Amino acid sequence: MCISVKLHIQSMELYMTLTDTECRKAKPREKNYSLSDGLGLSLEIPAVDSKRWRFRYRFNGKSCLKSLGLYPDVSLANARELRNNARSLIANGIHPFPSKPSKQEREEHILKEKTFKEWSEYYLDRIKDDVTETHIVRMLKGYKKDVYPIIGDIPMNDIKAKDIITILHIMSDRGAIESSKKVFSSINRCFQVCIANYPDSIERNPTKDISLSDVVGKRKKTNYPIITDAKELGNLLNSIDKMSGHISTKLALKLISHTFLRPHNIRFAEWSEFNSTTKQWTIPPHKMKSKKELIVPLSKQMIKLISEAKKHSGNSIYLFPSMRSTTSPMSDGTLVAGLRRIGYSRNEIVAHSFRGIFSTIAHEDGTFNHEVIETQLAHSIGNSVSQAYNRAKHLEERTNMMQWYSNLLESYQLQAKERNND
Repeated sequence: MCISVKLHIQSMELYMTLTDTECRKAKPREKNYSLSDGLGLSLEIPAVDSKRWRFRYRFNGKSCLKSLGLYPDVSLANARELRNNARSLIANGIHPFPSKPSKQEREEHILKEKTFKEWSEYYLDRIKDDVTETHIVRMLKGYKKDVYPIIGDIPMNDIKAKDIITILHIMSDRGAIESSKKVFSSINRCFQVCIANYPDSIERNPTKDISLSDVVGKRKKTNYPIITDAKELGNLLNSIDKMSGHISTKLALKLISHTFLRPHNIRFAEWSEFNSTTKQWTIPPHKMKSKKELIVPLSKQMIKLISEAKKHSGNSIYLFPSMRSTTSPMSDGTLVAGLRRIGYSRNEIVAHSFRGIFSTIAHEDGTFNHEVIETQLAHSIGNSVSQAYNRAKHLEERTNMMQWYSNLLESYQLQAKERNND
């Protein structure tokens, strides 16, 4: 047979079409066989089981075979429509039957579509052992108020620098400059931590495109207001003694004045941290800003305050439980509210001021050296070598200093009372 005739026959076979009658009457044989409808579509008739449509095609140079369903569930007309649609996609460079993504690919897709809120929950859980509970609560509060309304429901990879700038502008416009800087830092860390752990799922950190100082201005250093005059300080302490309201608030303010700890250390103080034998309060690392354990030697005045607090704390683990529930610590605003109730404005004193009061008085007095004072304040001192941590460093001197300071405060109070009685 000549080549031209053979090619003509092959061409005719390529475009041979089936009829529905042929499909219906095709009977199984000893071996599987197929009836071609042309353009890659054929009806396979197996020795057993049902007839099924097959479509052969090439894509990107590779030969492929796809099942189009069982006959007669899928009719001849339906099979041809599926074939023609597939050929049209192939002609446009589109795979007509893309393979299903693997489990790993599906998981990666889910991660890439996660919103900022979902990723921030992962971030907060990731850092919870490295920061204080107060820090987590404050950060989450800031997210709910300022961050989630703007980018909370946006996929992490779709967040732009302009979205974060919008958050900063809204906060700055209401005067929350310092809070906006903390929120920006937190968003930045959230991206950093998530990218470090899922580099294939998060493309980039948009905070890298933002100059914080250009958006909210340069930071203005502010100091907490303090009262160091003996007369005025004595009046303050006496006002705390006379304050109305819940007694726990008064006791907490008196204790912070003698221990000059950060407010959250007072609020989250637990009975298990106190040792009546050694007369020490040991604050664990996770509650300290420095992430180092701090021993607070207890003066006689402090022990008296703590004994009084025991009478009012019930079965709570906290020295100063919330007025609403003994399972929760005193709220963040209670100490400040107490100071306002006795007539002191935020420009005169805040709960954090007692640290500055002690530091100023102790340094000016000169009885105890700088390193002893700074160690009790839980400040880092000197270079990295001298900062090597020793939980009992200067402990004897610190014990003497704490009793000295409590005695001093007590004398200020007595002098103020005498003056007022005169």
